[in-house]
Amino acid sequence: MTFCSEHHLPENHECSQLYRARKPSEIPVVAPPPRRRSLAYPGSRIGYRLPNRVSWLTTLEARHLIVGMTLVLLVGISLFLRGFGVPTFSGVLLLAIILTGSFLLHELAHKFVAQNNGMRAEFRVTPFGALITFISIFSPFFKIIAPGAVMISGYSSNRVIGRVAIVGPLTNILLGFGFVAISLFFTVSNSMSVILSTSAYINGFLATFNLLPFGIIDGKKVFTWNKGVWVLAFGVSISLFLLALFGI
Repeated sequence: MTFCSEHHLPENHECSQLYRARKPSEIPVVAPPPRRRSLAYPGSRIGYRLPNRVSWLTTLEARHLIVGMTLVLLVGISLFLRGFGVPTFSGVLLLAIILTGSFLLHELAHKFVAQNNGMRAEFRVTPFGALITFISIFSPFFKIIAPGAVMISGYSSNRVIGRVAIVGPLTNILLGFGFVAISLFFTVSNSMSVILSTSAYINGFLATFNLLPFGIIDGKKVFTWNKGVWVLAFGVSISLFLLALFGI
């Protein structure tokens, strides 16, 4: 049966099955949540948030890490060839590898803790940092290791940002005291003792430098989050640095 436009509704043509007609369901319209500016790092995406899980490296990130680690390794070789009392090239190479590994673990600690707190985090080589690090390979006057950093984005609190920042220096502190413990509690040769003390010195220096409360380095973020935590961490890092320098 066909009805005109004025009588197609069941109530308009005295339909005998009117009781079966149901009111169309109303679909509520939900307004999107307000977009919030990221509090993490410059260049972060507004409102971007990842699930609370840790993911491994992307192909692009792995390439950036390889470039950064290669630069750090070469700076390490040039640094340890000029001093630190290492008698053999194998010892120099071992120290350069330890320096590179300490740098890598520092950056990965930032990455994984940031991701675990729902933020995007990937290591990127920066042009200026890579250039300065490259010049340091050949320069006898300064050695700067800053080929890049973990770039973090996503909305978060000062508390979370502070925790992400402190985990890098904390990794170096743990590594440094690990080398100290090996040197104190195990019998090692003189050359290995030099390597262990230098490795502790490396990590003590990395932790202390990164905890300076200035600029964009980790210490500023930790200081902003919790001054008491910063004082404790900075004091421990200096103790490690001085212990490695004078006490082992």
